[in-house]
Amino acid sequence: MFKKRWLMVLILTLILLSGCKPKSNIPEDEDEVLPKSIESIEGLEDITITQNQYFHPLQGVEVLNEKDENISYLFEVTGHVNYGKLGEQTLSYKLNYGDESIDKTRKVTVVAGTITRPTITRNQVSQPQVNLEAGSYRVGTASDLTHPINPQFINPELLNQAVPSNGWWTSLLVQNYGGSNGIYTNPLRSSFSNLGAEVTNPGAGFVQYWNPDGFNTMANFSLVLPDMYLKTSTLNEGYQTHVVDYSQSSVSVAMRNVSQPQDHMVLTYNQGSPYIFAEVMNNSNPYINVVPAGASGIEFYNIDGQAVTGTHNGDALIVKYVQKHIGYQTSRPAQVGQPIFGDRFFLISTTEGSSFSINNNRISMNLSDNYFTVAAIQSLSEAQFYHDHAFVKTIKGEVTYEVNHKTSIVETTYHNAIQYLNDDTDTSVQFLLPHHYLNSDVELLDYEFETVRGHLKLMSGNTFKTQLSFYGLLPAMTTPTNGEFSKDTMNDYLADLSLRTRTNDTSNFLNDEGPYWNSKAIYPLAQGIIIADQIGNDSMKDDLILRLRYVLSDWYTYSGSADKRYLNYNERWGSVYYSNNDFNTASELSDHAFTHGYLIYASAVLAMYDKSFTTDFGGVVDTLLADYMTPVKGDYNYAYLRSFDAWAGHTWAHGFGTFAEGNNIESSSEAIQSWVGGYLWALQKGDKQLRDAAIYGFVHELSSAKTYMFDYEGVVFKDNYKQYAAVAGMIWGGKYDYATWFGANPTFIYGIQWLPNGEYISNYAVTPEEKTKLAAIYQTYLTAKNNTLDTWFTNMWSIQALINPSLAISQFDANKILNDDYPSDLSQTYYLLHGLQTYGSRSSDYIMEIHKHVSSSVYAKDDSVYALVWNPSDSTQTITFHGPNDSTITKTVKANTFISIKLK
Repeated sequence: MFKKRWLMVLILTLILLSGCKPKSNIPEDEDEVLPKSIESIEGLEDITITQNQYFHPLQGVEVLNEKDENISYLFEVTGHVNYGKLGEQTLSYKLNYGDESIDKTRKVTVVAGTITRPTITRNQVSQPQVNLEAGSYRVGTASDLTHPINPQFINPELLNQAVPSNGWWTSLLVQNYGGSNGIYTNPLRSSFSNLGAEVTNPGAGFVQYWNPDGFNTMANFSLVLPDMYLKTSTLNEGYQTHVVDYSQSSVSVAMRNVSQPQDHMVLTYNQGSPYIFAEVMNNSNPYINVVPAGASGIEFYNIDGQAVTGTHNGDALIVKYVQKHIGYQTSRPAQVGQPIFGDRFFLISTTEGSSFSINNNRISMNLSDNYFTVAAIQSLSEAQFYHDHAFVKTIKGEVTYEVNHKTSIVETTYHNAIQYLNDDTDTSVQFLLPHHYLNSDVELLDYEFETVRGHLKLMSGNTFKTQLSFYGLLPAMTTPTNGEFSKDTMNDYLADLSLRTRTNDTSNFLNDEGPYWNSKAIYPLAQGIIIADQIGNDSMKDDLILRLRYVLSDWYTYSGSADKRYLNYNERWGSVYYSNNDFNTASELSDHAFTHGYLIYASAVLAMYDKSFTTDFGGVVDTLLADYMTPVKGDYNYAYLRSFDAWAGHTWAHGFGTFAEGNNIESSSEAIQSWVGGYLWALQKGDKQLRDAAIYGFVHELSSAKTYMFDYEGVVFKDNYKQYAAVAGMIWGGKYDYATWFGANPTFIYGIQWLPNGEYISNYAVTPEEKTKLAAIYQTYLTAKNNTLDTWFTNMWSIQALINPSLAISQFDANKILNDDYPSDLSQTYYLLHGLQTYGSRSSDYIMEIHKHVSSSVYAKDDSVYALVWNPSDSTQTITFHGPNDSTITKTVKANTFISIKLK
């Protein structure tokens, strides 16, 4: 039996700010599975709420399992609370978990009164500095440092955990209306303005071409022509938006008049949902303004497809935009031709007994209950289907994962807690993005939706799973043995690296005040240490260790306000940023994973070769890593996987996402590299929970890059886009660009997805099929450059080496790298090209069981198979490989070694 604790007590606990302290009960044995059990329940007692204050059925509800995880997302709730209606209302809660279940009826009584909300301020830390062994960091919002705006438009009861950023909706936290920026749920777009909440079907968009600075570029996007606005007649023109609930794939937004607590309208958005759910405090005053701009006319129909004018009584209304302007015919280099038109349809679903009054493109509604939904549909014939499913509301979207340590398969479960708003609704439905259905065996329905992000496919139900394989990661490769590799040349290139990273040279990347620019020295130094160790150049290794420790220890210590390089913890967000604000890492919490990832990677490598480093600075490294890779949900100090969107499957770069097209990501490879760094640090520590989080993030980030940045499966890019390119330089909530923030040179557009050039990039071509796809992508790049490289040679030759290392070696020219943007990459590039020539291509035929300390990557060349194995621990470890025909190979690896092992 499980303990029942029917409590609703808000407990605010501040953990010592020394990095994330996992609270989950993880078995010591990798393969031990704890029996499923419900350990405690809180927050399901009867409750009294104040009229006109939105009520979320899972607010304050917690069900802890055997791992101390909150599994309240498994609830199915039946019933609905009209928060504007006085009296007693009933909700039914059901949850099944293992052999146990919860079946609870709860009374919610709405009473008249003054709305009061709890006072919770994220301002509990008083010390200005935290010292951890030899390391330290600053705390607070001192005026001599750039800081982000505090989260403002969020209910205070949501501040008992670190505030999320880098999301698809997080613009709503920092600006009223979210700055009227785009909120993309795929398939819908929304935003807020004085007119109300915009709801638009952006569709698949169109491709437009430009020719800046002589470079051909293009973008796939949708016209900014709103379809409709939702509002109530009681909301003033200058109302305010407030986030009243959120989860991993959903957000609920209240619309209130300034300085007034009443929630006039609350909209709930959920990724993949065909619907936007609207709830109001007064059934008689919601309205929808349909926008005729761009359409030749607007028509209205009932659910049976019969035309409607004036007043309509019923539970649904269909709005048809006749031949709406949705794009242009375009051609290179920058021609814009005739407009493209298409019919658009929307379904408004209400409860039986509601009425609609249509006057001058305004639909006034008198609802029989206080909710309605809006969905974009493809035709009148789809209306009944979507109406039947319109009242199953997602109240919490949760994404969880399990890493199988035997098979190296990551199984990810997407589950929505749902609420059946009435008894007449059917099952829940939701659209899946390409990276979902391509990696799942979920049964799909015959309904699709074409968007900028690819073809969406509809499923029935509220849960599905994906599976992705993990093939290992390494910080570099072991010593090349091919005949062309020269240790003398390698030593010369290491000497050049040493010359370019002198600590007394204030003009080099090593001494730059910006952490991202430091990475242009930090990453090569970490690689150089490994290379020097591999080829037996101990004096060079020791020299590079001192240089890397010099720059990392500088970032990991705070010596006072005159210090130029240090970390700062901001409690208001629960985030860590730098004394330097390059790329708005402080002011907008942008690019954290990209930038932090370089420092974490370098820290993990340095810890292998300098054993005092972990003792001296490990606590600060944990703090920095926790900012983007905390594996614990609901933590006060740090947001769970802050930069990562679990539904989209990738990192978002901007902290707030304050753009018309939503948030964006440019360098998918630097996002991938951030998980590499976290994984290597987890192995150094022997932290299984952190390791599994890094594996989960890595496989999804990689899958996302293949799916959306390179369209490996051919389901994203439009035909007139992929005619010219095989990459997206940036992807947004509602757009993808063949461009970068810093230029339209194709080398930049492709290259920003292929840097830094470490061993991890071999994951772009794990199978022969992927190698063929990568070769086609690279050839498309070469065609765009007339087969002539002009810059970023290190990145391009590294990709060429994945396809044909002999050709890459023949093209290699040290002088071209030394005269390019990042000459310090010379040594690691020479080493990587020859490593790929020695060991061949990635192999998916052998996998190593996931280990607490050890990692490997497996390569095959001709008839030989090699495992490159990294053991940063201080003890000998036993590792196991699984190969063809159920074969098993067991090896021992000495402490603190990086070696190659021949498996075949």
